[in-house]
Amino acid sequence: MKIYSYKKGSISYEKNLIQALDIDLEKDKIITLVGAGGKTSTIFELGKEFSNLNKKTIITTTTHMGFDKDFILIEKDSDIKRIKNILKKIFLIKVGKKESEYKVKSLDFDLLKKIILLGDFILIEGDGSKNLPLKAPKDNEPVIIKETNLVIGIMGFDSINKKIKDICHRPELVSKLLRKDLDEIIDYKDLVEISQHENGLKKNVNCKYKVIINKVDKEENLELCKNIANLCEKSNIDVVFTSYR
Repeated sequence: MKIYSYKKGSISYEKNLIQALDIDLEKDKIITLVGAGGKTSTIFELGKEFSNLNKKTIITTTTHMGFDKDFILIEKDSDIKRIKNILKKIFLIKVGKKESEYKVKSLDFDLLKKIILLGDFILIEGDGSKNLPLKAPKDNEPVIIKETNLVIGIMGFDSINKKIKDICHRPELVSKLLRKDLDEIIDYKDLVEISQHENGLKKNVNCKYKVIINKVDKEENLELCKNIANLCEKSNIDVVFTSYR
């Protein structure tokens, strides 16, 4: 895994996401991740980092997530005590409401608020992307609860030099946002535009906001990352670059 930040005109290597994103361990308690190209990888990496600090960390969603055997399924208030007891022994858990054999969905909001009180950090996946590296949100996305302290918008570097119609979730919305045809190519400036647009990753954001561009798997791409970060900086947006390989 590699993590890079942009400071004073240069790309710097960082040892972890908490440091790279300048996460305030006292204030940034509820973190919502939106976008495409690495939300799930990022949410679990952050969860691991927080739990390694002996912080009780809960991963959940306000929309849908893929289901696996490690999820704790909860339906009602009587499940709260069970979660509380589990967190005495395990510092990182995933909770959700079962939707199907393959998916969990958001808890009812009243139940979610009670779950939030049990953790030191709550990591929330706030939209879907169908495993594609770039997206624009539809009308009812993302779902960001008002208690959120930090929103992290995520995009995949591998979307660059690919056609909108081939690489984007909801390509018609990306096309409209960028004012490009579906057959046109994504360039690095498009990532900047999506990161700062009110109908892009900044949609419904009313708190601290950071951007991660994932899948920067080759060091030769860091010069282009510098160009992206420089443009983001002009809009007062901090960007971090990652490779989870």
